[in-house]
Amino acid sequence: MNHSRATISLAVVLVIALGAGAAVATVVAAQSNVQVSSVTVSPEEPTTGEQVTLETEIANLESSSGPVDVTDVYVRTDGSAETHGRVDDVGSIGPGGSVTVPLTTSFDRPGTKTLTVHVVVEDDSETRRTYQYPVSVDVADPTIRADLSIGSSINQSGTTQVELTNYGNVELTDVEVTASVDGEVVDRRPSHDVDPESSRTVRFDTNDLADEEVTFTASYAAAGDDHETVTTRMMDQPVEGEVLLTGVETTRTAGGVTIRGDAANVGNTDTESVLVRIPDEGDVSPGSSGGDYFIGSIDASEFATFELTAALESNASTVPVEIAYIVDDERVTTVQEVGVDSGQAAATGERAQTSEPRADGGGSSGLFGFVGLFGIGLVVAVVAVGGGLYYVWNRE
Repeated sequence: MNHSRATISLAVVLVIALGAGAAVATVVAAQSNVQVSSVTVSPEEPTTGEQVTLETEIANLESSSGPVDVTDVYVRTDGSAETHGRVDDVGSIGPGGSVTVPLTTSFDRPGTKTLTVHVVVEDDSETRRTYQYPVSVDVADPTIRADLSIGSSINQSGTTQVELTNYGNVELTDVEVTASVDGEVVDRRPSHDVDPESSRTVRFDTNDLADEEVTFTASYAAAGDDHETVTTRMMDQPVEGEVLLTGVETTRTAGGVTIRGDAANVGNTDTESVLVRIPDEGDVSPGSSGGDYFIGSIDASEFATFELTAALESNASTVPVEIAYIVDDERVTTVQEVGVDSGQAAATGERAQTSEPRADGGGSSGLFGFVGLFGIGLVVAVVAVGGGLYYVWNRE
C-alpha cells in the first residue's frame, strides 16, 4: 500500500515537473520575437533578363530577451527547391533593432512568379527558427518604344529643345542626341538615363541653322541592344524682337495726360533694356511725375506694363511715345503715336483723332427725333378734337 502511494506521488511530481518544463520552453520561445516586416521588389514591374532586387526587412522586437543572429536569407520558388538568391551570416540584431537584406535575381521567362523569402535566425541558446514571407512578382517581356519631339525653347532665342520620351517598359541608358545637316553631325548632347514613362530634354543652339533641314538622332541602349530614334525639322528664320504699345489707355489730367498700357514683344527673340518715354517736342513734353519708364527685358512673345505722364498744349491731339530697346546686340528706337481722346495707339507718324459714338445716337439727331415725335402726337390730337366738335355741331 505504501509502495503504491509512493509510486503515485512520484508520477505526480514527474507530471508537474514535465508541465513546468513545457511552460518554461513556451516562455523562452515567446521571448525570441523576430519578424519579417516587409519585402520590397524593385523594379515593381521587371522584364525578362532585368536585374530584380528584393529587399527584406527583418526586425527583432523590443519584447525579445536578447539578440539574434540572422544566419541565412534566401528566396525560392513556391513548391520547388529553385533558389533565386541567398545571403549568409547577415549579422546580429538586438532587441528593438532591424536590418534590411537585399537579394538580387533575374527571370528568363515572363509571367507571375510566386516566391517565398526564407529567414533563418539563431538565438543565444543556439535555437534556430525559420520565418517565411510570400512574394509575387509580375515579369513581362521588354517593350522598347521611344519618340523625339522638337520645339523652340521658351525665353531662349535661337535655341531648339529636343525631348526624348520613353514609352516602353525598360530603361534607356547611354543616351546621346545629335544634330546633323546633310549627313554631317554639327552638334551632340549627352543625356541622363530615361526611365519608362518618363522623358529627358536637351537643347541645341540652332541660331546659325536657319532655313536648314536638321536631323536629330537619339541613340541609346535598352534590353542589352543599341537603338536609335530619328526626327527631322526645318529650322525657321527667327523673327527679331520688336516692341509695340498695346492696350493703351489715356486719362486727361489738369494740363496733361496719363498713359497706361502694355509694351509687347511681338517677335520670337528677346529684347533688353526696354525704355519708353515722352520726348520733348512741339505741343508735348514729359510730365513732371513720370516722363519715362524703364522696363528692362521683355522675353519673346511676352509683355510688360508701363505708365507715363505728359504735359500738353491745348491743341495737342496725340502724344508721341518713344520706345528704345536692344535686340540681337543692336539698339533700336521707334516712336508710336497715341491718340489722346481715344486712348488708342496709332501708327508711327500718324496724328489721327477719333471719337467714340454716343449711345443715344448723337445730340442733334436725338433732339430732332424727340421734337418730331412730339409734333406728330400734337397733330393727331388736334385732328381728333376737331372731328369731335364737327360731330357735335352737326347733331345740333
